[in-house]
Amino acid sequence: MKRKILAFVLILTLVTSLLLVGCGQKKEEGSGSGSTGERTKITALLKGTESTEQYLVFNYLLKNFCDEKGLDYEIELVNDMQDYFTKLQMYINSNTLPDIYGCPNGTLSQACLDIDALVDVGAELERNGYAEKMNGAVKDFLTDVNDGNLYLFPQGLYCEYFMYRTDIFEEAGIKDTPTTWEEFQEACQKIADIGEIPVVVGGSDAWQLMRYLSFSPWRVTGAEFIQDYQAGTDSFAENESAKYSVNLLADLGTKGYFEPGFASVDYTSACNLFYGGTGAIFYSGSGNIDLADEMYKEGKLGFFPVPDTEGMENMDTNVPIHAGFAEGFNKGTYDETMQEFFDYMCENFSDACYTQAKIFSPFNEELPDGLPQLYYDTQPMFADAKTAWTSWDDKLNSDTLTKIVDAQQNLAQGNITPEKFIENCDALVEK
Repeated sequence: MKRKILAFVLILTLVTSLLLVGCGQKKEEGSGSGSTGERTKITALLKGTESTEQYLVFNYLLKNFCDEKGLDYEIELVNDMQDYFTKLQMYINSNTLPDIYGCPNGTLSQACLDIDALVDVGAELERNGYAEKMNGAVKDFLTDVNDGNLYLFPQGLYCEYFMYRTDIFEEAGIKDTPTTWEEFQEACQKIADIGEIPVVVGGSDAWQLMRYLSFSPWRVTGAEFIQDYQAGTDSFAENESAKYSVNLLADLGTKGYFEPGFASVDYTSACNLFYGGTGAIFYSGSGNIDLADEMYKEGKLGFFPVPDTEGMENMDTNVPIHAGFAEGFNKGTYDETMQEFFDYMCENFSDACYTQAKIFSPFNEELPDGLPQLYYDTQPMFADAKTAWTSWDDKLNSDTLTKIVDAQQNLAQGNITPEKFIENCDALVEK
């Protein structure tokens, strides 16, 4: 009997040892450097392809750093958005996140915080002296709403503004660019009167019409309206800036200020229309600088920021700014080497943005020579910006978003009245 008990104990001990070894191996495979020994590799998970901006920046930085340090690096790319979110969630669930990973600010970043897998980027920027250099609106865009900390590093600085055809403005007798929405519509009417299309819009892409629906609430309330609307504590009917935006979109659509058939035109086609010479005004931004460069150098294009909502108090920031698809650093694998890479990244990030990806750096540093002129001329509009853009399409739940998108299409095409739009959309959230 004693022999049987002893044999059982030996077997149990062996099985337990194997399980512990298995657990140790799994943990080691999940970390960028392994759980024991010296780090030999840095790992990253990014959304996109080898031609997308996030890859271009981080491949450049990782290659140079790892070559200098005698390390390897590995970047896993997933192009499809939903596939990427599924992959990221899988890593979160198994707590095997790579050293660096693309992560939007919201539900997924919170899931990473829940397993203590995000480095406090804000504290690291304070440590290495780059906190004060970061654009205020970019910092605002990525600040965690729950504790006010900064856990994500920006992909870049992306800004949006209106481009306009100088020759059409001159022909229509428009001497100054519009500074209010009232002036914007007056300019549209003058342009229509000379037989030109006032505004080109990619109406089949949800975000394009939604920009006009959200401009006024953003300038007046920042993120407040959409957060309160989603929470059921505010509504289009009760918020004057939101009600204003509903009437603005209805007017732009029903008065013929958008191009014919705008509801079936996607954003790429809208870009081709405007930069191909059709229409007077187009909501564009830093992502289209290459398309605008030649015409701008020839004096054929100008730009202006988002107009004020007249009769209301507007915030100073009038250029929508966001940080792209941000990056998190895995707290569990953030060793001395990763901290050294973080400092190297900050020192060289602006160079990577401008030379590799052709995007604005999130740091307010002097622009290098040799960029398209629009970089130098538009930067003063947002260099001192403090408030980030609030995009409704990633704040609303999917069901509410789908229904508002349908409603805004009908509103802009005159199929429903502003009053009906307000009634329908206010019914989508619980009070």
